[in-house]
Amino acid sequence: MTFLEKIKPHLISDDILIQEVVLHALHDYPNVPEEWTNELLKEAFRNKDKQTSIFIYLENQSFNEEAVKILVENVPSMEPSNRHLALNLVHRIEPELALKYKEQLQNYIPKETWSLYDLLLHGKDEEVYSEYGQILNDLERAGSEHHHYLIKAKKLAACLVKNGWVTENEIDLVLEEELKEKWFSFNGILTVYMIGLLKLERYIPLLVSLLDRDEDSLLEELSVTLTSFQSDEVVKEVAPYLRKDNSIIYTASIVENIKSDFAVEVLREAYRSAKELDQQDILMEALCHQFSEEALPEITAHMELEYTSGLVDVEQTVYGYFSILGLKHRELALWRQVALERELDFRQKGNDLPLAPVRNEMKVGRNDPCPCGSGKKYKKCCGK
Repeated sequence: MTFLEKIKPHLISDDILIQEVVLHALHDYPNVPEEWTNELLKEAFRNKDKQTSIFIYLENQSFNEEAVKILVENVPSMEPSNRHLALNLVHRIEPELALKYKEQLQNYIPKETWSLYDLLLHGKDEEVYSEYGQILNDLERAGSEHHHYLIKAKKLAACLVKNGWVTENEIDLVLEEELKEKWFSFNGILTVYMIGLLKLERYIPLLVSLLDRDEDSLLEELSVTLTSFQSDEVVKEVAPYLRKDNSIIYTASIVENIKSDFAVEVLREAYRSAKELDQQDILMEALCHQFSEEALPEITAHMELEYTSGLVDVEQTVYGYFSILGLKHRELALWRQVALERELDFRQKGNDLPLAPVRNEMKVGRNDPCPCGSGKKYKKCCGK
């Protein structure tokens, strides 16, 4: 069975722990079927207890017309405390669909964004490039509050790629200049994004070599782009970086989300070689999210360790792995109990917090947006 075939029966689960594991496993996987997105959206509006988790884990997915209809029908009646999460999804709707439903969406999307959408659909290459250059300047000035501009920049970059206005020669020139500098600019980071959109596999070795850089925004984009290739070539190139402290979070995420037997083999070998507990926890989670029985020896051995690093919800992750694969273990009920108590405690603490500021009202999981406002995952920001 494929990864998606194993996940499908549990896509909507009454067990909140299994639901969380499924959402974590799908969050960075690039090939989630659009109809799954629609089903999860419906479930989020049916079940308010799941709303926060589902909205967070849908932020990387694309939305078809049915998904847009679900959003426009349900967002107006949402409670204000959770509406901002749905609006994050609204801002990721493709311009064509957004304009088609402008009447229903106009109260949620700023006026300047509508102008951007019109440019993306009808602008000439020089007009789009001019706006792209301006957004790049805004990004460089924005500092840690750059997330809003980055979404716009990616829409412009996607427009340039879609219309064939970006050449490999231009990409080569940008990368040549960026590699001379100590830090990548946003122009360089967006060029990495374009490489992923264009599926230019010849850049894989160069992109992997950049994993040594201590630049979170660049590493985040490298992770997404390299994962998008869904290639064992990427796994082979990335494998040595699984043994490096400074890059293991990103590299483990890459290999975790390339679903292949070779990826499982590489993760197992990296786990067996890992000396530090935090490395073992991260690699164990990646193995669980592959949902391969081949990883059972390493996962079982990990649960016999006396301590964990705290970086991973170990009991929840392993409980989900065993349950989704239909495997039995003498400690399964105990893992569920420990994980459920922790989950309910997190939720209770979240309910006890004031509604403002919004960023602080929720449990922060490793894959959740960091409460510092960077737009990155907690595990790749303040949770490192």
